[in-house]
Amino acid sequence: MKQTCQTGPASSESQKKKLRRKRAAQALAAGVAIAGGTQAYAVPVAHVNPPGAEHFDWGGAVGEPNWLLDILAPANVQPPGATAPGVFLHTNTVPSNVAGGGMDDMLQLDATYGIFAAGVDAGTIIPSGLPLGSQGYVQFYGYSDLPEGQQTYLGVRFDLGSGDQYGWIGVVRTGPDLDAFAWGYETDPGVPIEAGALVPEPGSLAMLAVGAAAMARRRRRSAE
Repeated sequence: MKQTCQTGPASSESQKKKLRRKRAAQALAAGVAIAGGTQAYAVPVAHVNPPGAEHFDWGGAVGEPNWLLDILAPANVQPPGATAPGVFLHTNTVPSNVAGGGMDDMLQLDATYGIFAAGVDAGTIIPSGLPLGSQGYVQFYGYSDLPEGQQTYLGVRFDLGSGDQYGWIGVVRTGPDLDAFAWGYETDPGVPIEAGALVPEPGSLAMLAVGAAAMARRRRRSAE
């Protein structure tokens, strides 16, 4: 049976219905994007610090020069002792502290004293509402807001010249030592980021955290 292409009123009505459905779908998509705000265009980046020989040793041993952590870069290109955009400094002395690498680099602090680095749980939206400062103690005369031997996330804010950007550094504290197992940031200025975004599943991340804590303990023993 030969088929013919229908071009009459019925076909025209069908095309109109398709156009209305298309426009409705486009309007719905636009509504979702508006409801989500700038987060609809967020592009988070994360870097995992691998265990073993490729691990970036943030802080070095006690008494060694300060090390810098550039949250924009992966572990294998971290420049120890060099200044880079969006850096956060870990001073491995007593009292131990982390500090912003510049006037615009800020770290989330505890809400009570405002001088101790404060960690947040994975999934917390940064900024989380905690105060921000250019320096926060990891440990001061035995006191710390960071849990011992457990993974937590430091919320950070930095400005590369286009406005405030947010990021996080996943850390494990062992006494006055602090080591990073992962870090990440949001590429768009003004857009919050979820702590631990894009990192491996919790089990894999826990193994990295344990490895980082073990390395910190070895560093401390070798320096004694």
